[in-house]
Amino acid sequence: MEWALLVVTLGAAAVTLVGWLGLVGKLPRNGWAGIRTPYTMSSDERWDATHRAGGAVMLLGSIAALAAGLAFLPFALAGKLDDALTASIVIAMAVLLGLSAIAAWLYGTNRAKSQGI
Repeated sequence: MEWALLVVTLGAAAVTLVGWLGLVGKLPRNGWAGIRTPYTMSSDERWDATHRAGGAVMLLGSIAALAAGLAFLPFALAGKLDDALTASIVIAMAVLLGLSAIAAWLYGTNRAKSQGI
């Protein structure tokens, strides 16, 4: 079960990086990372506006998940955590990452549309 915690922690680190790059306007429009909807993929302006607004929301959730992973990972690797607790942590982190991605998509898209982009 330790591997699952490691994988989700690495995923949280990746989402944190994507959120940061989006927030600072350094995430180029691409087909594999970011908020990829027909709206955002239709222009660089929409992509940038959506990610600048949604990046902060994505960062909040991903940093919280990353912190949880980094806090519990050493104990899991040392065998000090019960499998049920580790599974619960993994599920909570995955849900947090998913919800923050959805919230970033909704907030970022609505904010970009309200700006007339």
